[in-house]
Amino acid sequence: MVENIKNKKKQILKKEKELFKKNKSNILFFSGVFVFLLTMFILFGPTKTHYYEVEVSYTDTEIYTEKEPYETQESYQAQEPYESVEYYTDIVPVEQSIPYTDYEYVVYNADAGTYYTDCGSSSCGCTYSNWVGNCIQCTCQVPITRYITEIVYQEVQKERPVTKYRTVTKYRTITKYKDVEKTRELIKTKMEPRETEVNWIWGFKMPWKLQIPYISKNE
Repeated sequence: MVENIKNKKKQILKKEKELFKKNKSNILFFSGVFVFLLTMFILFGPTKTHYYEVEVSYTDTEIYTEKEPYETQESYQAQEPYESVEYYTDIVPVEQSIPYTDYEYVVYNADAGTYYTDCGSSSCGCTYSNWVGNCIQCTCQVPITRYITEIVYQEVQKERPVTKYRTVTKYRTITKYKDVEKTRELIKTKMEPRETEVNWIWGFKMPWKLQIPYISKNE
């Protein structure tokens, strides 16, 4: 009886030892897992805020001045030709008839059966008589006016066409430029602040924010 009790006690002690060993192993395992998870959490869990700037584009309206052409009328002075008549004095040769007295002989014949008793002038004389001595032909020297042509020079008023010029005002269309204010859309860039959560040790980005106060103070 006593022996049975001793055996039972031994078995109970043996089971308790085995259970203790098993529990100890479990405790050590879970403690290791806890320490590992705690270490991983400490290494990778906490974050810190990283501030940086990025270049972003935006649309802006710009006012600028542009030279714009326009047409206008401009007056100017010009020399315009016109036709006119000019009078001038010219010395030209002119044919002129100058009278002079010349003499010629005129024959007068008496009619049949008649005769000249006297030729009637000292410049006349009987140039033919009949068989009885009567004058039947008188020849007279008579004065006549003749003309001789001579070249003389005289002043003559003449006219001739000439081209003259006068100043006139004309107009022409010219292109000028004026300043016109216009607007246009521009794509500009600017720097904007950004922040992201990174691992407090390794610096890679984190999808969550978990900041430990003392870490932030050290930063």
